[in-house]
Amino acid sequence: MKNIYDILEFNKVLLKLSDFATLDDNKLNCQNLKILNTYDNIKNELDETDSAVSYIRLFNEPHFDNIKNIDDVLIRLSKDATLSQSELINISKLLDTAENLISYQKSKDFESKLDIYFNKLYPLTYENNNIKRIILSETEIADNASSTLLTLRRKKKMLNEKMKTIGARLLNTYSEYLQEPVLSYKDNTICLVVKSEYKNKIDGIVHSISGSQFSMFIEPKEISSIKNEITENIALEEIEIAKILSELSRTFSPHIDILKSNYENILKLDFIFAKAKYARDLNATLPLINNDGQIMLFSARHPLISKDKIVPLDINIGISFNSLIITGPNTGGKTVSLKTVGLIVLMTMSGLFIPANENSKVGIFDNIFADIGDEQSIEQNLSTFSSHMTNIVTILKNTTNKSLVLLDEICTGTDPIEGANLAIAILDELKNIGAKVIATTHYPELKRYALTKDNVKNGSFEFDVETLKPTYKLLIGLPGKSNAFAISEKLGLDKKIIENAKSHLDSKDIKFEDVMANLEESRRTIEKEKETIAKYKIEIEELKNKVKRQEKGLNDRADSIIRQAKEKAYDILYDAKKSADDTIRSIKAEGVDLSGAINVRSKLNKKINESIDSLSTKTKGPSKPISPKKIKLGSTVKVLSLNAEGVVESLPDKDYNLFVRIGIMKTHVNLRDLEFVDTNNIKIDGMNIKRTTSKTGSSKIKYEKSHSVSPEINLIGLTADDAIYKLDKYIDDAYIAHLSKVRIIHGRGKGILKDAINEYCRKSTLITEHNSGNFDEGGDGVTIAILKE
Repeated sequence: MKNIYDILEFNKVLLKLSDFATLDDNKLNCQNLKILNTYDNIKNELDETDSAVSYIRLFNEPHFDNIKNIDDVLIRLSKDATLSQSELINISKLLDTAENLISYQKSKDFESKLDIYFNKLYPLTYENNNIKRIILSETEIADNASSTLLTLRRKKKMLNEKMKTIGARLLNTYSEYLQEPVLSYKDNTICLVVKSEYKNKIDGIVHSISGSQFSMFIEPKEISSIKNEITENIALEEIEIAKILSELSRTFSPHIDILKSNYENILKLDFIFAKAKYARDLNATLPLINNDGQIMLFSARHPLISKDKIVPLDINIGISFNSLIITGPNTGGKTVSLKTVGLIVLMTMSGLFIPANENSKVGIFDNIFADIGDEQSIEQNLSTFSSHMTNIVTILKNTTNKSLVLLDEICTGTDPIEGANLAIAILDELKNIGAKVIATTHYPELKRYALTKDNVKNGSFEFDVETLKPTYKLLIGLPGKSNAFAISEKLGLDKKIIENAKSHLDSKDIKFEDVMANLEESRRTIEKEKETIAKYKIEIEELKNKVKRQEKGLNDRADSIIRQAKEKAYDILYDAKKSADDTIRSIKAEGVDLSGAINVRSKLNKKINESIDSLSTKTKGPSKPISPKKIKLGSTVKVLSLNAEGVVESLPDKDYNLFVRIGIMKTHVNLRDLEFVDTNNIKIDGMNIKRTTSKTGSSKIKYEKSHSVSPEINLIGLTADDAIYKLDKYIDDAYIAHLSKVRIIHGRGKGILKDAINEYCRKSTLITEHNSGNFDEGGDGVTIAILKE
């Protein structure tokens, strides 16, 4: 029997996972990943993956260098061996990565399950800086690696210059004997290209002769003496480099354990982040695991099939029934559904996120068995039926009540009556054992079996007879129809032949199929009604939101009109008072009794004061006024006029004005408009804010988004005004959640919505760049917006 990894093609999933690992060792670790079978171990792996997913979602992914395995290097260090330049460079990469990861963790101030690995990293900064100072590349050592090396390098340069000077002089001296007036470099020395007939005119060593034998390459005696000095210098340089590398290697001998720990923890972090990056690529979610063998998947997708080609699967087992019998036509998705369930269980038990919607449940099993495919066993000379039966025998021997069994076209390839009864007996045995079983079949007897047996359910994949195409939608509770007669009639088979075929059916079978047909028709009607109701619900909700927005707009407008009217009334009263004052002054000069006029002026003054009061925004004063001496930077306060809570960002000036940050907004307020609030648990603009105190007594505010912000928003179907209103709120939330990039889905249509969104993105202070999506992101139907940091 094949390995379950091969049967379900889990090896291909692991190969995909390995693409997201950086270290070569991890690429192998991913491909050789083994499933776990205890709740605690699986939960720990999933929690670690979840932490890495959170890191990537909130802060982007950390950087890993492709560090080579250092096991052999550590063994050699323990024996005081001298490391090569490439080995020391690899250690430097290891320490650089450790330092980068430490900085990555500290800068995020984010507690997670991964802290245990981050906290075990030590960068050995002094020793690493020595490597960088001394080694420039795998073939180059810095001149100033030691004073001796620097002296030797300077001498070598001087000797090379001297050799070139002598060579230039010899060109002039022997110019009449030369084939070419140039210096030729052969075997790390300078040669003259001499005409063969003049070879005896130059005292020196012949290095080579040209192919035509007309020229000879001669090293003059004057060059030879300098060359010997250079050779000696090179030998001394190599000895000095060996000494430098030896001393550098010995500096790491006391740190073998740290290097080993660094490599192991970087390897572990790279592996966990590879799982997180794969989860992001699959748009996968954290499964809810259980020890009860319960599987409930929402919109599950086969991880190896393109998202554009697969229809999401809703399926459950182990909750109200333990066996699911799926029937229906070929190409309807039965085999893919078995593999999807099997792969998702394997992924969960390997600590991977699953390609399904959130809140999907996955049980933990002691074994997963599968018999899928119809290939013959050529090696054992077995037929298709015999090959499958061999697998099933093995499955029955090893299955327990903690196992998951997946059987594709159970007991096919033999006499239909015998095969159906044998399948029922096998399913009965698995049911008695208590295993969770999903089986596909064409046998009508198994449909009736599922209808009459406890703990067993029928399931079927919907098939559209009108289009002769499967919908790939799984219906649990209803057996599937072969639709052979309907399909044949659609394809043009004579009705007389179809009627003749029907006449040979057993009357029980006819009645059973008629009942199933009626059930299917009823289900379709209910589904359509549910879709209509859901559509109406969405429309009603949209109308309610629109009315609320319009009502708010009207209220704001009414407030504005009333305020303008009051301001106008104030102006009129003020003018009237001024006129009265002028009149009184004029009359007073004539010595007339002014008691009546003064009384009128008092009434006008009263009206003006009432008008001023009505124009002012009445805000309830603080329950406990704040003393300027008690206000501190970082104090948590409530801005009464805005009914919002925030954090003090500046101390009061001479007029008691200061700045308070509310979410992403910084506002200028007066101390009289503030009061202190309870700092144990407050909310600001949709964010939870908690105050924690360090060991030193200092406090710091931690912001945590109170809800998960999706990396995309769908605005299709909205008017431009409604879309911009919704988008504006979403961009604020995305910025607060530290998303660096968001996907705005608007569709193509006439381009009105797209133009409005582009105009909004252009004006937004939170968006630094926006472009249409790539082909795999949705093309012109989406806009990708980059948010400012």
